[in-house]
This record gives sequence, C-alpha cells and structure tokens, in this order.
Amino acid sequence: MSLKDIVGQDRAVRLLHELISEDHAGGSYLFIGPRGVGKRTVSIEAAKAINCEKKGLDACEECVSCGKINSSNHPDVFIIQKEIGSSFIKIDKIRNIIYQAGMKPYEAGKKIFIITNAEDMNEESQNALLKILEEPRENQIFILTSSRISGILATVVSRCKTVKFNLLSQVQIQRFLVERRGFEESKAILFSHMALGSLGRAIAFKENDEIRERDKMLNDFFFKKRAIFREEVCDEKKYADLEESLGMLLSWYRDLLVSKFTEDKNIFLNVDRMEEIFSYSAGFSADKLEKDISSVMDTINHVRRNVNPKMALFNMALELWSLSGMKAGVSRAEY
Repeated sequence: MSLKDIVGQDRAVRLLHELISEDHAGGSYLFIGPRGVGKRTVSIEAAKAINCEKKGLDACEECVSCGKINSSNHPDVFIIQKEIGSSFIKIDKIRNIIYQAGMKPYEAGKKIFIITNAEDMNEESQNALLKILEEPRENQIFILTSSRISGILATVVSRCKTVKFNLLSQVQIQRFLVERRGFEESKAILFSHMALGSLGRAIAFKENDEIRERDKMLNDFFFKKRAIFREEVCDEKKYADLEESLGMLLSWYRDLLVSKFTEDKNIFLNVDRMEEIFSYSAGFSADKLEKDISSVMDTINHVRRNVNPKMALFNMALELWSLSGMKAGVSRAEY
C-alpha cells in the first residue's frame, strides 16, 4: 500500500504529498479523526514515503527502507502505543522517545516518531513531550494520532499541525472490502452499513466475528428479555468486548426507531435483519424506543466509567423489559 491507495482521506493525503514534494515534511503533526478511518495507516505510509530511497511522493515498496518499515524493523521509525492490558502509555516509553530524539538518524534521512492514540498518554507523559514537539530537530518528525482530542492537553495540540481525517461513506467501505479484501458482497454490504464510517471497524466485524456477538446480545436483551432473571445473562465475561456489543444493541434499537419514519434501506445498519426490524418495531411506541436507546447509552457510559458491569447490565435489562410506553394490544408474551 502507499499514500495514493488510502481510501476516503483525499485531503489529508494531498497535504502530505505537498509537504513531501516541497521537502517541507518536518515538525509535529496531530492526525485527528474517528477511530478506524486510517490515521495509523497514513502515518506509517507517510514515514515510508519520506524515507523511501527512491525519493518519490509515495513509497516504492521495493527499497530496504520500505521493507524495514513494513516489518516494523526500521531503526529510525518508532511506533508508540499502550501495551495490552495497560490503561495508558507508560512514561518510560515517552522517556525513550526523548532519548532517541537526542540522537541522529542511523540510516534514514529523518527519524519519525508515531504515537498512536495519543490520548492514552497521561498528563505527565504529555507534558514531558512539550519541548521536543515545539522544537523538533530538522531531521525529526513527530506524528500523534487521536480519536479523542479532548484527551490531549491544549499545550500539546497548539504545538502540532492538525490534519483532520473523515468518516468514510458506506459505498467507499463496501467497495474496499470487496475489491481489496475479497469479502463476499453480502458481507461487505452488511459490514459497511454497521461500520458507521469506520473502515477499521468494518474489517474487525469479520476478524472478530462481531455479528455473532451482536446476535448474542440481541438474544439476551431483546428476544428473550425474561432471561435476565438468569444470572449468567448479565455476566460481562460472556461478551468478547462488552462496550462494542452494547454498541451493536444500540444500533438495533436505533434501527427500530428509524423504521417508524422511513423504509429507505440505505440508512439502516442491521440490513441483514430488515424484516425483523419492521416486524418488531410495530410493537413499540416511538417514546418507548427512545427510552430504550437512552437506557443502552447510559449503560455504555457506565461501562466506560468502570461501573460494576454486571449491575449495569442488570439495570439496563430491567429498563428494557419495562412495558411502559408500549402500544396497546401487545401482550407480555409478544414482548
């Protein structure tokens, strides 16, 4: 892959091409945009293009430098992220960056430091970076990526050139999945709708069997609501990624509400279950669905704040099971 092959980020790629062509690629950059839209990929491709031995606008994918970056084995390109199981990027990694920034490049023209999900740095780590972000050497480039700019200190943001990344269209994602990843058309359609503009999320749907997780959540908290009285249903360990699974439950209730106002398939997410969506939505009032959506969103926020997940799930299930707001004539059994 090269910069020209990046999907849906034409503005960002055009800016980087201009900087590379004018030999002005230097300093500190903040790539900001939603999760899964290509920020990390573009960072790596930019590093390859800048240090490519053939000195073009894109990586040649043939030289020693490109090969080493592809294999994460280049002595002058550093990719920094939090370790699995850690809640933040450790200060030792930031100190290593500062140390490495004090040394000349070993092989390449420029040393490139890529900090992915920079919001994972705590305040101490971010403050430690301020000086080198403000005054990097001529042979250094710093790229920070973030999907949550609120988690980055204003002093850090002010020292970086901001490059914005956008959500992709459903068509762009579907085409990429079919043409570049060889997905079946039916899967590509479903995943591109469920992805909400995130190519990375669409790919993860297949890699992590996310549709199976969605169906598990629907069975527990929609189709078999009375099962909440069995303790295992509200066991957060049952789900591979609880927040992601709750997000898919939210998409289901969202589609039920949307079906009250339109039949345009293009704006639905769970396009593989359209008949069920229209069938079940008839048994709910719009007011009830809005309350259910609010309940799921509250639960997601509780999970993010590390509230007891079992209790959060149980309280959500009770609220979803409540019959208040349902249309008259719908029996408890139907619900």
